[in-house]
Amino acid sequence: MAMVLLGILLAGCAADRVHRQGLAAIERGDYESGVGLLQQAAHDDPRNMTFRLDLQTQRNVAVQQLVARSDSERGAQQLEAAARDYRRVLAIDPSNDRAQRGLLGLEADARHALTVSRARSDFERKDYDAAEAKLRTVLNEDPGYAPAQELAAQINTARGPITVAPRLKTRDNHKVTLQLRDAPTKMVFEVLSRETGINFVLDKDVKSDTKTTIFVQDVPVEQAIDLVLDQNALARQILADNMVLIYPNIAAKQKDYEQLIVRTFYLTNAVPKDVENMLKTVLGAKTLFIDERTSSLVIRDTPDTVRMAEKLVASLDVAEPEVMLEVEVLELSRSRLQDLGIQYPTAATLTPSHLASAAGAAGAVTGTAGLVLSDLEHQNSNTVGISALSITLNAMKQAGLVNTLASPRIRARNKEKAKVLIGSKEPVITNSVTPTAAGAPVVTGSVQYLDVGLTLEVQPTIYLDSDVAIKLSLEVSSILKQVATASGTIAYEIGTRNANTLLRLKDGETQILAGLIQESDTRTGNTIPGLGDIPILSRLFGTHHTDHEKDEIVLSITPRIIRMQPRPASDATEFWYGTETRTRSMPYGAGAGGESQPAAAPGGGTPSGTAPSGSAPSVSPAPAGTAPAPGAPPAPEAAPGTGAPGGAAGAAVVAPSNPTALAAAAALKAAEAQRGLPIASVPATVPSNAAPPAEAAAGSAAAEARSALTMDGPSEVKVGEEFQVTVRLATDQSITHLRSQLRFDSSALQLVSASTGDLVPAAAGAPKVETRGGGAQLDVTTTSDEPVQGSGSLMVLEFKAVAARPATNIMAMLNVLGGAGAAVGSSASPPLKIAIQPASQ
Repeated sequence: MAMVLLGILLAGCAADRVHRQGLAAIERGDYESGVGLLQQAAHDDPRNMTFRLDLQTQRNVAVQQLVARSDSERGAQQLEAAARDYRRVLAIDPSNDRAQRGLLGLEADARHALTVSRARSDFERKDYDAAEAKLRTVLNEDPGYAPAQELAAQINTARGPITVAPRLKTRDNHKVTLQLRDAPTKMVFEVLSRETGINFVLDKDVKSDTKTTIFVQDVPVEQAIDLVLDQNALARQILADNMVLIYPNIAAKQKDYEQLIVRTFYLTNAVPKDVENMLKTVLGAKTLFIDERTSSLVIRDTPDTVRMAEKLVASLDVAEPEVMLEVEVLELSRSRLQDLGIQYPTAATLTPSHLASAAGAAGAVTGTAGLVLSDLEHQNSNTVGISALSITLNAMKQAGLVNTLASPRIRARNKEKAKVLIGSKEPVITNSVTPTAAGAPVVTGSVQYLDVGLTLEVQPTIYLDSDVAIKLSLEVSSILKQVATASGTIAYEIGTRNANTLLRLKDGETQILAGLIQESDTRTGNTIPGLGDIPILSRLFGTHHTDHEKDEIVLSITPRIIRMQPRPASDATEFWYGTETRTRSMPYGAGAGGESQPAAAPGGGTPSGTAPSGSAPSVSPAPAGTAPAPGAPPAPEAAPGTGAPGGAAGAAVVAPSNPTALAAAAALKAAEAQRGLPIASVPATVPSNAAPPAEAAAGSAAAEARSALTMDGPSEVKVGEEFQVTVRLATDQSITHLRSQLRFDSSALQLVSASTGDLVPAAAGAPKVETRGGGAQLDVTTTSDEPVQGSGSLMVLEFKAVAARPATNIMAMLNVLGGAGAAVGSSASPPLKIAIQPASQ
């Protein structure tokens, strides 16, 4: 038996030692060993409740500290350290949900980091649409992922305030120029297809007899397409980056072709019902569903509408601001009591005595022990008694000062009430008596509690300029006395002071409210009549009591904003909507690749103009005697019924009506066909806006002839290599002023210099070069004595390859300008295709 007791004692000592070692290990931060030792101690001594309690407590402490550290490391992008600490948590508590979710979150962070890296590469290439699409997948899964938010902000800054939808891509991502009047709409799409390489698929219900008038220069291809669509009541659906479906813009066709997407918004702060009403009111969204359980909203609509909904939700689903109100309430009570003077007796009682000697007097009533009237006849100073008289000297002065301080700190949400009570709840018992027919009435007592003390109620309103408006209600109450009713019920007489106000303070500004003062001054005197009225001596003939009390309440309040409502980015608070009938996420002036074009002037049109058939164009050719804007291309005419576009890929001029000019134009067209050059249609009549006789005379040579343009150059170059491109012209005109528009990929090619060829007289000098985005403009001017005519090299262009490209194009368009600077003819060259190889090859 002794051995058993000894074994139990030794086991208990060993468990206690292991328990202490486990606690020490946890203190050192060695949580796994510490928890293991505590488990061993609890196993060795299962009846020890202290061991079991410490095991549970210390395990929770270890798990909480490791999870907090892991979350902090994850937020700092220390992914390896965070994963290691999450695994430590699971080693201690294998079923811990936060650690399991943390490891899954780290895996998601790794995926998101890779996606953000790819989006950053797109951003550096200025492919903002692709970068934004990648970021959207990340932010949909984790709206708080900081690297994605940072890159999204950079994209919004680089792109500007215009929201850009996915765009079509042309062959060289260059802008287009269209100069067409009353051209068949289908022919316009054929022109666009040839210039841009975009494939157009026309619905069977697209009318073939509609006409289009459009004069635009250097506009994005999507803008040009939309301008044509809007004036012909058509709509488009992008099938691929180089394929567009065109269909009538009617409800039946929209249901067939308009693509819809579904997007789920998980709201954090906004009320789903309010967001639903907002989307219906602002965007006209029709298919919406809300789930109150998950606080989510699902929308099905067009991509443009969903993108707008994202921005609206982002601007409204923000956290409510909160403020900490530091309140100090000070109650100052001052009292002064003075009692000075001599307190004389105010009354004396004389008591006559019963005289026994008078009992036998004649006629006296005998046998009576009390005072009789006959006793009054024989009273003297020895028989009359008097009550005790005392004189009190009062000389007291008392002063008191009481400070009561309450300093609550209240944290309140925006426009929510908060209340603080510092005091007590005094019970007030109310009895109700219910009479009964058979016996005594039934008395039922109820207790109600009355708040006595300091009650402070605040309701803050936080503004975006860091001001805080506080609706404040302060009440200070105290019990003056108890009042007992006849039935024994006790009531209280309550003294109260209230203050209600509305303040507007800056963040951190302190406001002091004072003036809740209660002051009483009581003076009483007890003097001998007459003598007490003598000045100065009145103190000797009476006593005077003075009691002065003053009570003041001072309130100090300081708001400190803890969480401010963030201001959404400008692209989320203002974006393009389109028209009532067509929603679009960008204006006509939005350029490709996320670059925004200048906005239209107030009261004017967009940077380019269109006009539907039968109405005046918004940007029309210059009237007679008025020169167009510098650099404006010509306005060729298309012959009715022709299938080839005027000026799309070949030469197009304003043709004369005389037979000689028509014959010359036909001969030149045949010559171009033999050389393999593109053929353009020639109108049979002079257009209605033909130049007046003076201008027509100045440009008669250009008006009665045609020109053909070609380019010669290498088919393959290396990065860093400089090469020449020769622009050749064959013309039977006498040209004195011409303007050439070059189109090339400025990110791959750099125009180093330009010089005139042997076709240009020496008197013309070097061409005037104006470099533009995606190309350049070159002007050549000579005299009428030495015009440009015949065939030969017009210009020699010196290029430098700066970036590798599998294939890139150089295109040229020649505008022949008349005497007033008006375009009277044009010619376009076939594209020169060049492959740019890396320098190492």
